[in-house]
Amino acid sequence: METFWQLFRESVIIQGLLTLGLWTAIIYLSVTAQPVPELLSTGGIAILGFWFGSKTASTALARKVE
Repeated sequence: METFWQLFRESVIIQGLLTLGLWTAIIYLSVTAQPVPELLSTGGIAILGFWFGSKTASTALARKVE
């Protein structure tokens, strides 16, 4: 449980939930053949890029420390 709160403090869980929720909405709209608003798709790509970028940076930092 301590790991959960540590990740929550570092906002890893919040980033993941926001990314998952936004992409769930985009996929739902696409599957139901509804138009995906440009703001939603642009935001989804930006958040996904930030999320993966932060994961890459933390992985590189962890490798440097070892």
